[in-house]
Amino acid sequence: MTRAKRKPEPAGLSHASIRSAALALIDRAGLEDFSTRKLGRELGCEAMAIYWYYKSKDELLDAVVDEMMTGVAAVVIDPPSPDWIEILRATAHAYRRIAHEHPRAFPLLATRRLASEQTYAFMERLFELGRTQQVDDKVAARFYRAVSSYVNGFALNELATLYGPKPSLALRRKFTRVAEVSAYLEPEHLDELFEQGLELHLEALAATSRARVKKRSA
Repeated sequence: MTRAKRKPEPAGLSHASIRSAALALIDRAGLEDFSTRKLGRELGCEAMAIYWYYKSKDELLDAVVDEMMTGVAAVVIDPPSPDWIEILRATAHAYRRIAHEHPRAFPLLATRRLASEQTYAFMERLFELGRTQQVDDKVAARFYRAVSSYVNGFALNELATLYGPKPSLALRRKFTRVAEVSAYLEPEHLDELFEQGLELHLEALAATSRARVKKRSA
């Protein structure tokens, strides 16, 4: 009995071209309207041709996450400094930039950032760098979660500020104190707000790390 031959690889496609086209489509149309059928039209192929490269839509979305994470992964591959705090700072800024570059795709990253081998490879390298700075596992876990949650939440709030619905003039007139405070949440203040919150987290990390190192060496 002879084995059925596998269908030949679709011409003109590759893993890289498909995930790049998928990201571009999500950027343009939004995640809620994304489908492999629409992606196939963009690529000039049947949707089934995409599954030659990616076994499922979930696998493709994980690849899109990896595509967006390229700039963040580069920080730990070639760190700007041997200091883990500085590496976390650079990582946080690189992660926030994704929200600016891919506002419609960013929610995908915020919910699937730990689902692929490449994102695990990023974390592995980040935690290895922490070990070289005597950052123990408990501190690394606690502050990785705190900083990543802060950046994720800030970026999503930032997107809501930039692209979400605006409060009506009637509401602003009715709730004047909210309107007065909210003036400092407008886009021109976002960089300053991000820096302030990030530095509070990093200062706490530095202090905790120093205390634990001092305790071990006592």
